[in-house]
Amino acid sequence: MRELGTPSKLIVSSTPELAEEVEKEARERIGPKRGASSLYRKPVYAIPSTLFTGIESSPAEVLRELGLATTFVTASPFADIARHWAHVRYCATLKSNQKKILALTQAGSDIVHHHKVAQSEQLGVGLALVVAKRILERKYPGWLFSSVDVDVALAAGFVEGVGLVRQKNRTTMRPDYFLVGRRAGSANSGCKVYVLECKGTHGNSYHSRKQLATASLQVGSIEVGSKTLPSLIVASRLSTAGVSIDVLDPPGDDDLWTGPSGELDSLLAEDPGPRQWTSGQPTFEQFHARQRELLGSGASEASEAELRSARAAYEASANELPVIFQVPENGKEWLFRILARNAAHSVLRFAGDNTAASQFTSPRTADIQRLPIDDPAPDWQGFTVSAESSFDSHRFVGIKYTMPLPDGASLEIFRGVEKGMYENLREGRMSAYLQRARRLRDTWATVGRGAPASGSHQAVSVGSDGTGVRIRVV
Repeated sequence: MRELGTPSKLIVSSTPELAEEVEKEARERIGPKRGASSLYRKPVYAIPSTLFTGIESSPAEVLRELGLATTFVTASPFADIARHWAHVRYCATLKSNQKKILALTQAGSDIVHHHKVAQSEQLGVGLALVVAKRILERKYPGWLFSSVDVDVALAAGFVEGVGLVRQKNRTTMRPDYFLVGRRAGSANSGCKVYVLECKGTHGNSYHSRKQLATASLQVGSIEVGSKTLPSLIVASRLSTAGVSIDVLDPPGDDDLWTGPSGELDSLLAEDPGPRQWTSGQPTFEQFHARQRELLGSGASEASEAELRSARAAYEASANELPVIFQVPENGKEWLFRILARNAAHSVLRFAGDNTAASQFTSPRTADIQRLPIDDPAPDWQGFTVSAESSFDSHRFVGIKYTMPLPDGASLEIFRGVEKGMYENLREGRMSAYLQRARRLRDTWATVGRGAPASGSHQAVSVGSDGTGVRIRVV
C-alpha cells in the first residue's frame, strides 16, 4: 500500500533528436511495411521541456487513469467488476525505486512474454494518460482534460460506417483516445480536443521509436474541417531500473467550440443525434495537403510540376491509402457535444451510477448495448452509487469492493467521484462541474494527487476530473 501511494519521478523525454529518429524510422522502416499509409502520416515534433520537466506520479494514479479510460459503454451486469479488475490486476507491478523514480517491480518483470505484451499495453495506457493530461494542463492552465475512447465515441456510439480498426485489404488505423479539454469561466467557455496514441514496451529505445513511428500514422486518421486534430504520441518503456517515457507532438487545429458559459449546459442537455458521415479514403486534395504538411512546404503555392508529381503518387496508391474519418467544418459543435457527453458518461459510470450516466447515452447506443433477452430496462442498468468515503477533507461518492487476503485481512477498493462534482454532473450542470474541478485541483495538496491521504495501509489518487480511488487493507 505504501508503494502504491508514493509519488515518484517520471523520466519523460521529448527532443528534436528523438523526433528526427522517429521520422527516419517512419520513412525507412515503418513506411514500407505499411505501404501507402506512410504517405498519409503526420510529421512529429518535440514539445518544450517546461511542459514535462518534474512530472511525478504514483502507481495508484496510473491505475486510476487506466480504470477510468476502460470504463466502456457496455451491455453487461459485470461491467463494474471489470472496472474494478483494472485497479487490482496491476497493483503490484509499479513502485518507487531507490532513486525515487517510478519503476517496474521485480514481480512485474518476472512474467513470460505474452503476459508482458498485455502488461505493457495496459500500463502504457495509464502512463500515457498521466503524462498527456499533465502536459496539456500545463500548456492550458485552467482547462480540464478527460479521456474518451475513440472507437467508443465514433463507432459504438454515434457514427455509421466507421468499421473495425483493422480490416482485410484496407488500412484502418485510429488513435486510442480523444483528450477533451473544457474550460468554464465566469463569462466564456471553450472546448479543445487532442488525439492520443498510447504505446508500451519492455524493450529498449529502438522498440520505442518503432512504436512512435507507427503512432504517427494512427493519429492522422481523424480530420475536422479538412484539418487534423493536434496529437500527442506517448511510448513508455517498462523496466526495474525505471519507467522511461517518450513524447512527441504532431501538429493540428485544436479549438472545437467557444461561447458564453451559459450555453455550455444547454449544448450538452440534448443528444445531438447520429450523423451519416462515414469513413473513407482521402481525396486527392486531402492527400496533397497532407503531403505538403509532411514535407514542410508551408503556405507557398504548389507548382505545376509538384501537382503533377503528387497526382501521380496519389493515383498509384489510391487503393492502398488509409481509411480516415472526417468531420466537416460545420460538425465541430456536434463533435464537441458528443465528446463532452461521453466524458460525463464515463465519470458517472466510474462512480457506479448507471442511472445518471444513461442521460448522456444516445438512443442508438442504448439500442446497441441492449441484449436480445433483456427487458426494456434490466435491473443492472439501474445501479447507482452505494458508498461514501472521505479523502482528507473531501467527500466522495461511488462504489466499494472488498476481496479476502490470505492472512484474514481484506483488500478494499473504493472508486468514486467528489460529491459536489458528482451532483453537478448528475444534474447536467457541466459548467458548475468544471468550476468545482478547478477548486478541487487548487486545494489538492500535491502533484502526485494523493500523497497526503496515502499511508502504510492505504493508497489514494484523485484526478482533476474529480475521480478518486482508494486502495487499502482492512
